[in-house]
Amino acid sequence: MSNATKTMPPAGIAGARPDILKRMVKHKLLYLLLSGALVWNVIFNYIPMAGVIVAFQEYDIFKGVMGSPFVGLKHFIDIFQVPALQKAILNTLLYSGVKLLFGFPLTVIFALLLNEIRHMMFKRVIQTISYLPHFLSWIAVASLGYSFFELYGPFNDLRQFIMGADAARLNILMDPDYFLGVIFFSSVFKEIGWGTIIYLAAISGIDSQLYEAAVMDGCGRFKQALHITLPGIVPTAMILFILSAGGILNANFEQIIGFQNLYTQQQTEVINTIVYKYGLQQGNFSLSTAFGLMQGVVSFIILYLVNKLAKKVSNVGLW
Repeated sequence: MSNATKTMPPAGIAGARPDILKRMVKHKLLYLLLSGALVWNVIFNYIPMAGVIVAFQEYDIFKGVMGSPFVGLKHFIDIFQVPALQKAILNTLLYSGVKLLFGFPLTVIFALLLNEIRHMMFKRVIQTISYLPHFLSWIAVASLGYSFFELYGPFNDLRQFIMGADAARLNILMDPDYFLGVIFFSSVFKEIGWGTIIYLAAISGIDSQLYEAAVMDGCGRFKQALHITLPGIVPTAMILFILSAGGILNANFEQIIGFQNLYTQQQTEVINTIVYKYGLQQGNFSLSTAFGLMQGVVSFIILYLVNKLAKKVSNVGLW
């Protein structure tokens, strides 16, 4: 065997790079369309990652990154010693966990119910109404919430109508015990309709012959949904669940800050609000950066573990 034959790379490896280049040239317009999002991510997501060095420094805004002293893991240790930070971690897990475990199934159920509506005009009206809150900002939703739950607002008027005029008026937005419920139901109100779009698209891709065969076998609408529609959207649901689980430490900042007030904020702080208050309001950039860095690392670990578990259970995963 000649030396040329011995050193020749496998055909798959040798042809891999030309194949990629050919595909890029062939689909150059698609890559051009993608380039904007790619550049945006590099500028705003990857380049700023160099700033994580601040988490290992006693950062002084006047000395800058090069002049600030290096303190190692001091700020990471402080995270577990400050009671407010510990409470913020627990609140983040609680709020995000409840929204994931209870809000996620509600979106799937709502998509299945929408799919069963046969009157197209009625279906479109329901979809439009459920989509509309998604286009409101969280601050607008919080303002609606304060108007609805105020002492002399619709909530208390309805409550007295049902329970009698002697029923005490409650301002639940001023009570931290109700904060979890407010966060959950406002999240469902705003996003449940928008979340059904992907599921309805997945349902539309299910082979109609499966439903025809099920009808011939005597299956009703419920059994068709249970044995055909639901299994058909499982891969899509698993991918969305994995992505949502990866963001469990990323409580919605705008939602939390919008519903917080002087009566509830001490008991309802989350990671994002702590990072905002320690970093921007108090100027403790090193501690807030350490907090954000740890949040990202733990989120990646959770994403990896959930993805691995999902592949074992359903053979569906991100990679």
